[in-house]
Amino acid sequence: MKNKIIAPLILLLVFSAFSGTAQEGRKIIAVLNKADWCPVCQSNGEKMMNEVIPVFAGSSVQFVMNDLTNEATKADSEGKLNELKVVGAVKKTTATGLLILVDAATGKVLKKLSVAEPAEKIVMIIKQTALVEKM
Repeated sequence: MKNKIIAPLILLLVFSAFSGTAQEGRKIIAVLNKADWCPVCQSNGEKMMNEVIPVFAGSSVQFVMNDLTNEATKADSEGKLNELKVVGAVKKTTATGLLILVDAATGKVLKKLSVAEPAEKIVMIIKQTALVEKM
């Protein structure tokens, strides 16, 4: 009788452990390539700051700006990207108005998307990317 009760409890505990890991997701560095002279950035910066970034406060997604306005801002941004160990992943992408999602553990680019997309779509893509279990 005890085995009939204990076996389902063990399965429940194992399932709970695995589902908790999947929901926690992977840590993502969301690099926002921007520049003061970029019309896409100018049109969508407020949307990103007010409708996208706040959704991920306290989550496993960390946003960082990669300011490509001029040589001084590029150098400042590169320092922060170096600290996060993602500079190699994003240095090749010089387009502005772009959000680059990087796996913090591997430094690999997971997705690139335009900040011109609707806020709801950007949020959905980030959530889906973060919830994918690490291989």
